[in-house]
Amino acid sequence: MGKVLGFLLPFLTKRPQYDVEKVQGNNKFFMKRRALLGPGYLWGLVPALMLLIPSVLFIIGPEIYLIHNHHAAGVAVICVSKILILIVLAAMWRLMSQDPGIVPRRKMIHPEEDEDCNLEAPRQMIVNDVPVEVKYCKTCNIWKSPRVEHCRICDNCVEGYSHHSFLLGTCIGKRTYGNFFCFVCFTIFVSWMRFALSFVYLSLYTQAEMESQNLSRAEAFQWILQNSAASVAFVVIVLCGIGGVYSSYLFGKHVYLMWTNQSLHELKRGVWKNVEQKPFTDHGFKSISRTLFVSKPESKLHEDYCEDPEMEAESGPEPSPVSKVEVCGSSSEDGFIEII
Repeated sequence: MGKVLGFLLPFLTKRPQYDVEKVQGNNKFFMKRRALLGPGYLWGLVPALMLLIPSVLFIIGPEIYLIHNHHAAGVAVICVSKILILIVLAAMWRLMSQDPGIVPRRKMIHPEEDEDCNLEAPRQMIVNDVPVEVKYCKTCNIWKSPRVEHCRICDNCVEGYSHHSFLLGTCIGKRTYGNFFCFVCFTIFVSWMRFALSFVYLSLYTQAEMESQNLSRAEAFQWILQNSAASVAFVVIVLCGIGGVYSSYLFGKHVYLMWTNQSLHELKRGVWKNVEQKPFTDHGFKSISRTLFVSKPESKLHEDYCEDPEMEAESGPEPSPVSKVEVCGSSSEDGFIEII
């Protein structure tokens, strides 16, 4: 129960504080360093308004109509609608305010001090018995293991990097992908539920005007848009239709990505064109369950985070030099940016 309330009311939960010295990119601190937002956090107002405006209009139109004419159904619709919008906004806030999986920067390596340290030479890591080429990030001073990418907007390397969400103003990474998918799923439910109820409400209201004023359907619909408060239902239909179509598209795309065990960044850049070189072998439901239901790792940016020296960091141990071969990765300074 506590976890449910913590998810629905994220403002009331006490989170660990982030360490200022570990965050050297463009991310911003809020709530006494308990919230870490991306540099474009103000763009989050756009999806928030896209959710809240139909909520207000939905109250003016379909909800009042249901309360007056079908009281029990109206109460049920109001309760379900408000719970769903609360879940969507909570998932959105958690998504925007949590560490997506930023890898703390390390001290600068000076090649001139170590003749064996050549940052330009190709390096190799063994992942699931498959040799994988890795690159050195000169900004964060780390060798990036697979699925660690540098976001040029946030200016940080992120574990499990999927993409940088333009409208949410933050990266979607290993620690926030589950919240992102939850946000998309519940946005679908809210959008299509309001779309359907508003469509039924507008149809019933149009039918009533047709009978009372002896008008055709087109004339009654035009009269409602010009003279009746029921016209707000048409605005709800348009906004929720746009939100429903786009969120359904995101749902299908990310289900495909989880099913094939690849990130959006890897898909866009064609990182694993050669299937034999791909070190991640899980597919289907196993890959989806591993992505969504395995508990996310603790943030390495928390003040009380202490890395187990016996465990490899996600950025990996320093790889060993190998002979020059074709690199199967992508540019370290060119993380993929997506609208949301």
